[in-house]
Amino acid sequence: MLQSYRSNLLWKAIAFWFVFLVLYGLYRFFPVFPLSLISGTTESVFQHFKEGFYAYLIVNLVETILVRKRLQEWSAFLYSRIASTTFLPWLIFLLWYLAPAIVGRWPNNLFEIIYANLITFLVGLSTVTLERGFEGIPYSRGIKLVLIALFLTSILLYLVFTFRLPWTDVFIEPDWR
Repeated sequence: MLQSYRSNLLWKAIAFWFVFLVLYGLYRFFPVFPLSLISGTTESVFQHFKEGFYAYLIVNLVETILVRKRLQEWSAFLYSRIASTTFLPWLIFLLWYLAPAIVGRWPNNLFEIIYANLITFLVGLSTVTLERGFEGIPYSRGIKLVLIALFLTSILLYLVFTFRLPWTDVFIEPDWR
C-alpha cells in the first residue's frame, strides 16, 4: 500500500461516522422499503449494529473506487475490508456498553447523544486501525472462506431480523417455560 493511502486512517473514521449518521436519519425521514435494508428502523441495539455494518461497507466501497488503481495487493485489501466490516458491529457492542457497565444510565439524553457519537467515531477509528493490521495477514483459503461465510451470515441476519425479530434477546433471559 502507498504510504499516502495508509495515512488516511482519520479520514476514513470520520467518513464512517458521517455515513452512520446519514443512515441513522435517512430512514426516519424516508421510511421506505429499500432504506430499511441498510438503515436502522428502530432504536434497538441490533439496528445500530446493522447500520454500522452497512455504513462501513459503503465507506469501503467508496474507498475501493478511489484507490483501486493504486492497490498493490488486491486480495489483502479485499479480505481486510470484509473482516473489518464483519467485526465492526462487535466493536460497537464492546465500546458502547462501557458506559452502562461503568456509569449506568446517563442522567439525560444529551449525554447519551454525545456518548453515542463519540463511541461511533472511536468504533470507526478502531476498525480502521484493525483493518490496517488485517492487510498484513496472509489469507489462506480457509480464512477467506470463513470471512466470506461470516460476512454473508451478517447480511442474512441483518435482513431477516429487520423484519422478524428473533425469539430471544441478548440481555433478556428467554422464556423457556
